[in-house]
Amino acid sequence: MMKYRRLGRTGLNVSLMGLGSGGPSSMGQATGVPEAEAHRVIRRALDLGINLIDTAAGYRDSEAILGRGLRGVSRQNYVLCTKAHVRQLGVGQVGNEPLITEVDLVASLTRSLQRLNTDHIDVFQLHAVPPELYQAVRDRFVPVLRKQQEAGSIRFLGLSEYFSGDHRHEALARVLEDDIFDTIMVGYNLLSPSPEAHVLPEALRKDIGVLVMCAIHRTIAHPDRLAELIAELKTRGAVPADALPDSGPLDWLIHDDVESIAAAAYKFAAEPPAVSSVLTGTANVEHLEANVRAILGPPLPPADRRRLLDVFGPVGRNLSAR
Repeated sequence: MMKYRRLGRTGLNVSLMGLGSGGPSSMGQATGVPEAEAHRVIRRALDLGINLIDTAAGYRDSEAILGRGLRGVSRQNYVLCTKAHVRQLGVGQVGNEPLITEVDLVASLTRSLQRLNTDHIDVFQLHAVPPELYQAVRDRFVPVLRKQQEAGSIRFLGLSEYFSGDHRHEALARVLEDDIFDTIMVGYNLLSPSPEAHVLPEALRKDIGVLVMCAIHRTIAHPDRLAELIAELKTRGAVPADALPDSGPLDWLIHDDVESIAAAAYKFAAEPPAVSSVLTGTANVEHLEANVRAILGPPLPPADRRRLLDVFGPVGRNLSAR
């Protein structure tokens, strides 16, 4: 049976596992999966008790696929989150791109509402905000979003971090200090546990809902790349040479109730009480069912979790973003 947690001050009860629609798969768009199969995943997620669905304007056609896949489902049965990019992507270097305009932001929201076939977004998030742009983003767009709240187009405000570049989670530290956003989306996984030092406890203290992205991401999902990464870390001295095996460096996690490294990753990400929901992105029903089974099962053994924190906590980089 699905577990539910409160999404911070929003008061929404959301499923511990949420359905994501981005990442390498983007609901199968990147691998040629027919849309009918994506719809089957959406409906199976609902059957399994998943009620939080996350997407973004920039995830190819994910919003439209979700809108069609959810047709006929009562809007009260799911919590819908989407995002808008606030930078003019493809212009200059990260941190130097001009911001979109307030008109652009409203246009993005309007398009999302149309594609998702809904009259409101439960959590509207500013997408992948780097720390050097945070203040400008906050000052320009929060007043616009407040007006949209008043109009009923959105219910709550959120912000997602720029995971591949913000290794110290500086943007989220500013969000937590300002205390004006209702939710945050943080990259957090067994290779990148640094949010445990500040982001997660402070979010819990301030009652800000936490959505976890990248619980399984790139390196974690590919054994060869994982082994290469661990070898590189050992060579640089970032990880002690004897901390992990050279071959199958995380295979020691697979035992008893942990059937795979992926299962261990979901268990790891779901354990902190600050975490409201952990996103999974897949276009395969069997993968979805396995991920739900993992997150609802027993947690990682405390000794295994401690070993992960001891090895990867000091590294201080978002390793799986590579």
